Amino acid sequence: MRKPTGTGKNGARLALCGLLALLCFASRPAGAAEMPPPVVTYGDAMRWYGQAAEAGDPKAQFYLGYIHDRGLRGANGLSEAVNWYRKAAAQGEVRAQFRLGLLFDSDPRLPRDPAAAQAWYEAAAAQGHAEARFNLARLVEAEDAARAADLYALAAEAGIGQAAFNLALLRINGPDEVYDPSEAWRWALRAQDLDAPGAEELRAGLSAAFDK
Repeated sequence: MRKPTGTGKNGARLALCGLLALLCFASRPAGAAEMPPPVVTYGDAMRWYGQAAEAGDPKAQFYLGYIHDRGLRGANGLSEAVNWYRKAAAQGEVRAQFRLGLLFDSDPRLPRDPAAAQAWYEAAAAQGHAEARFNLARLVEAEDAARAADLYALAAEAGIGQAAFNLALLRINGPDEVYDPSEAWRWALRAQDLDAPGAEELRAGLSAAFDK
C-alpha cells in the first residue's frame, strides 16, 4: 500500500504552505510585470503575502491582518492586525470590517469601544454580512428596538439561530412598537429549528403562556 507523501507536522506544514501560496497568487495585483518564483516554504509565502498587501490588495491585507491577529507569525501583533484590517476595510473588504467590529466590541486585548464597533458593524452589515447584522442588532437593541428587530430577522433568515432566539425574546418582552406574541412564537420555532441554545425551553414557555 502506498504511503502518503506528507504526514503529521510535516504534512500540515506543507499543506499550509500550499494554501498560502494559492492565496498569494490569487491576491497578486493585476498588471504585475512578471510571475513570482515558485513558493516552496512558509517564509516564501509570507513574503509574497506581504508584497501583495503592500501593493494595496485588500484580500492580502485582510489575510495579513488575520495572521497578526491570531499570532500565526509568532508574537501577537495586534497593532499590526488593526493596521492591515483598516487598510482592507477602507477598500470595502467586508471580513476586515467585521473583524474590526469584533475587536472593538469584545476582544479583551483592546479597550472596549462600542462606537467604533458599531461603525464597523454598520459597514459590514450594509454589505449583507449576517453576523455583523446580528452583532449590530445587539448594540442598538436598547435604543432602537424596531431596527434591532429588522436586523435580527435578516440574520436569522441567514441561518443564525441566536438571532432568531433574540428576536423571539424581543417580540415578547420588548416595547410596544415591537411587541407581537405571534411573531415571538414564529421566531422561537425558527430558533429551535436552528438549534439555538435555550430555544426549546423558550418555545415551551411560550406554548404554556398561550394555552392559559
